Amino acid sequence: MRIDIHCHAIGKGTDITKIDSEVYFNAEDNQHWFTRILYNVLEDDLLAMSGDSDHSGMITTEEYFNLLHRLLISSEEIDCVVLLALDAVYKDDAIDVKKTDLYVSNKFLANKVTALNNLLQNEKELKKRNKKFYLGASVNPNNPKAMRELEDVISNPDAVLIKWIPSAQHIDVRDVKNDFYRLLSAHNMPLLCHVGPEYSFPEGIRNKDKDDFRHLGKPLDLGVKVIAAHCAAPVFPLIDPNVMADLHRMMEEYNTDDNVRLWADTSALSLSTRLPVISEIIDTFPAKWLVHGTDFPIPIDSWPHLPLVTRDITPKEYIAILKTKNPFDRDVKIKRAHGFSDIILENAKKVLRLPSIPIP
Repeated sequence: MRIDIHCHAIGKGTDITKIDSEVYFNAEDNQHWFTRILYNVLEDDLLAMSGDSDHSGMITTEEYFNLLHRLLISSEEIDCVVLLALDAVYKDDAIDVKKTDLYVSNKFLANKVTALNNLLQNEKELKKRNKKFYLGASVNPNNPKAMRELEDVISNPDAVLIKWIPSAQHIDVRDVKNDFYRLLSAHNMPLLCHVGPEYSFPEGIRNKDKDDFRHLGKPLDLGVKVIAAHCAAPVFPLIDPNVMADLHRMMEEYNTDDNVRLWADTSALSLSTRLPVISEIIDTFPAKWLVHGTDFPIPIDSWPHLPLVTRDITPKEYIAILKTKNPFDRDVKIKRAHGFSDIILENAKKVLRLPSIPIP
C-alpha cells in the first residue's frame, strides 16, 4: 500500500462561521507579498490541471476535491492519500480571524473523506475501488476545546495523524500540556509537524522560530510518534539555514532498528529551489526513517530535474517525468530518479494510525 501522507485540503470559503461546511481561506487581511505570488501560482497550476470544471476561471472547494478524486483514481503510483486539515489560530480562547489564513475543520474534512471514499467504492475497476482517502486531522492545543476535539478525532477510524504548522497556527510545541501528548501516545496517533522554513502562510513567514525541529523533543519524550515534515530542508538554500544534519542526529537519538519514533517526510522536495540539497537529503536520511509525501498542491516541478546534471537522472527518466501529467505520479518518478528508495512509499504503514481492517 503506497501512501502519500502529506496532501493539503484547500478551498474558497470566506465566511469563518461556516467552517463545518466549507474551507475558510482568506489571507487578504494578513497578506505577505511572497504568499500573494505563491497563491496565484497555485491557482494557475490547478487551472492547468483542468480543475476548473465549470470554466468560471477559479477553482472552487468542490472542484478541488473532485480534482483530488480524479488524480487518485488515475494514479499508477499511489494507493492512498492523507488529506490534511488545519485548525485556526487562537488568542484569548477565541479564533484570531485576522491571523487565521486557512481553516480546514476536522468535521468538514471528515465528511469530505467519507464522500470521496464512497465515490471510490462505486468505481467499476477493482484497482480504483481499493484506493482510499484518510483524514489528517488538526487540533490546535490553544483551542479552548482542544481535548474534546482531539477525543472526537480519535474516535474517527479514518483519522490517521494530527497535523501542525506551529508558525502558522501559533503553537509552541514545548508549551503544550502533557495530557495532550499523552492522549496522542495512548491512541498511537502520530504528529505530523512542519519543521524548517515555512513560506506558504503569512504567519509562517513571520514566526519561523516556532518551526524548530528541536522542539519535537517534548512530544517524543512523552511517547508520541513524530513525523518531521520536509526533512527540515531549506527552501532557499542560499537564505535558509541548513539543519538537516542536526535533525538526523536527533533521529539517531530517538530511533532504533526495532522502534522508529522520529520520522521525516519527503513532501515538497521536488521544488526546483530544493534541487541543490536533494543529494544531501538522500545521503543524510536513511530510507527506513522516511515516509512519502507530496505537499500537493505545492508545485511539483518537473523541468528543472535535468538529466546527467541532477543526481544522475538519465534522459529516459527525464522524458518520462516530463510526460507524466498526474502530479502524484510525477512526484514519485522525480524522487525515484534522484535515488530515493521505493521503501518510503510503504513506510507510512509503520507510523500512521491505520484501521485494523486489512486494506489491499
